[in-house]
Amino acid sequence: MSDEGLLALPNEILILVFHYTRDPFPIYLLSTMCRRLHFLALPIYLSRLGVCHDAESTEGCNISIAALLTSLFLNVAQSLSCALSTPKDVARFTRLCRRFSRIEAAELRFNPPSHDYTGESQAAYYTEVVKTLNVVLEKACESLTVDIVLGASAPTISRISRRNRLQARAPKRGPIPGLLTSSISLSPAAFRQRTLSTFKLHSDIVFSPHCLAWTIDVLNSFPLTVISIDAPTVQTSVLDALLSVTEIPTLCDMSILNCRIRPSQMHLFLCRHPSITRLHLGNVIVPPMQERLPPDHLPQLTTLSAAAAQVAYLLHTLDRTVALREIRVLSHMTQLDLIFTDTSLRPVVSRLEPVSLSLVLPVLANLPRLPTSVGEHFGDDSALKLVTALEFVFGDDNIAFNKLADYVSLTPWCAPFPGLRNVELVGFNSTYSVELAREAFQHHAPNIERLVIGDVEYPLDED
Repeated sequence: MSDEGLLALPNEILILVFHYTRDPFPIYLLSTMCRRLHFLALPIYLSRLGVCHDAESTEGCNISIAALLTSLFLNVAQSLSCALSTPKDVARFTRLCRRFSRIEAAELRFNPPSHDYTGESQAAYYTEVVKTLNVVLEKACESLTVDIVLGASAPTISRISRRNRLQARAPKRGPIPGLLTSSISLSPAAFRQRTLSTFKLHSDIVFSPHCLAWTIDVLNSFPLTVISIDAPTVQTSVLDALLSVTEIPTLCDMSILNCRIRPSQMHLFLCRHPSITRLHLGNVIVPPMQERLPPDHLPQLTTLSAAAAQVAYLLHTLDRTVALREIRVLSHMTQLDLIFTDTSLRPVVSRLEPVSLSLVLPVLANLPRLPTSVGEHFGDDSALKLVTALEFVFGDDNIAFNKLADYVSLTPWCAPFPGLRNVELVGFNSTYSVELAREAFQHHAPNIERLVIGDVEYPLDED
């Protein structure tokens, strides 16, 4: 339809067209054509993809919130994503959320003014944060992610300051009495909704003294099926206290990423949740012999994602793994990491044969160069011969397609994997032609049958 024909449609028809357009990006392009389409299309676009994609742009965030606040017809938000740095910003976003009758999903990235939990400004900020989270849940939210601000220095366990590490080692007093004295609880209106099924705790805010009681209430009050915890800077005592009082009968998908959790406490949590079918373990500690998980637990586990040492430990410990269908081993594409992965998995190679085994490999800006003799380090008894799929996971710094094609063409990266059949590029958003990578994989990895890029499958033919 031409621009003139589009503008000839009445507002009611245009709104229906925009609502049923699956790809939201054309809606954004339409919103830039004229003032009328700006007021009609922009709120719909923002309700799907978020308030502000650029976390550093306060002006863009203000324009986005204003567009949603002045919308006269928008009642439901498919998704709301926003970065909030001051109590005033959080309060404005709370007023925005109150306008909706339903918010299906929310990803909120908070950036407190400082990390001093005793300051009045910090207390005021957290009070507004909990109010916002309560309002979001009151709108029948199904998926809630609390994350850090994009572009901020996201801490990992390997980058925690020496001062924080020393504090983490120091003995801590009982966490519950001291941590919950100033907490704000879940609101009764949010509790009555009980629609939340996915909860991702990717910020230390939800573990702070002002929010911990609210977090515990949410974990124990909603029929959650998916939980994800990524809190590298949170003290072990806080995480132990949280897990010790949490029980979710409906939990099926559990991810414990960069966390300092005592193995015994993690075991107790897993033992209370036998319905878990998907378990993802990131940078967590492999337990000692005296803290083994009971062999009859996790009977319904179908998918396991973890480092090689964790996979070997769980397969060696658990007896009832008849439901296990897929194992994703987290590793790196270097010769040393591949040798370590192979060494860790060899003792349980007989348990790996009935399942689908894949390696998850992060792609860094500087791709490692494997020596041409890398295949000689892995003989016929290698556990890597059972690998049938590789997942290359791209981060924020995507490499160009031509660089990836050169890597595939010039590096013997597939030599350790004679059984490799599938390759997937996760998070790859390069603008280069897909054919570059497709041709590279087709000509230099003859055993591969399927290449997946951005959820699109590209079969690799013989010709």
